[in-house]
Amino acid sequence: MRKDAARNRDRLIAVARECFRAGAADISLEDIATKAKVGRSTLFRNFADRLDLIRAVQAAEQEAIAEECAQLGDRPDALFGLMRTVAKLTFIYRAMDDTLLSSPAGKAMMLQASRETAELFIEPIERARDAGLLRADVMPEDILIACNMIGSAQGSDFETSDAVFERGFALIMHGIGGPCRMVGERREPILDTDSA
Repeated sequence: MRKDAARNRDRLIAVARECFRAGAADISLEDIATKAKVGRSTLFRNFADRLDLIRAVQAAEQEAIAEECAQLGDRPDALFGLMRTVAKLTFIYRAMDDTLLSSPAGKAMMLQASRETAELFIEPIERARDAGLLRADVMPEDILIACNMIGSAQGSDFETSDAVFERGFALIMHGIGGPCRMVGERREPILDTDSA
């Protein structure tokens, strides 16, 4: 692929990702092309349809999760940082679930993304277990369910959604045996973000 063609493709993915993360799940492909400053023909030369573009954005998000996993390294609490990221992404992208679930290709894409994410959780789960931060019976699939539960708990009221997210995250941490502390009458997750 030529450098300028690769640049255009990367720009389309970046703009789509930015729009989706901002809550514009239903933005048209033409609007994405306009925001990326490329023509409609360039868009469709790179992506056959909306699902193809979503698949590319999803791959970019999976790469970001894998990079975060690598940056967290061997920390025993790395699992909880990854859970926070995946739960936030679940909330951000849940507006697309109906679109994806309406086609066999979309369903297959969601299942593949879930499998890839579950694989990323395997080693952090083992480290958290070994450090006594996680119940012994928690499996990668359980962590995915927990992330979906936290992400789904957030409402469309953006003034309170962060508080709902934090409360849901703390409840799940308590349920899976993650480190929590009492703040008033609430449990809050303890994430040691300063340790290497």
